[in-house]
Amino acid sequence: MKTTESYEQLLERFTKRITQVDPEDTERVSYLKGCIDTVEYLMTGKLPRDGNHDGMKDHKPVEGHVRRDLDALD
Repeated sequence: MKTTESYEQLLERFTKRITQVDPEDTERVSYLKGCIDTVEYLMTGKLPRDGNHDGMKDHKPVEGHVRRDLDALD
């Protein structure tokens, strides 16, 4: 079984992959950028500065916290 990659490893992987895909494939590039934004948020709590999160405050990440009560998100 493969062990879980660290945030740093994931960032490296997604960043490398962006340089490998066809820049014309905007859907794939957007997906990879979203993956990078997600990992950076998990690492730092900083929301992406993409215009969709204006007015929202950054968060302090909680180490080792996994939300299991997904019903609360409805």
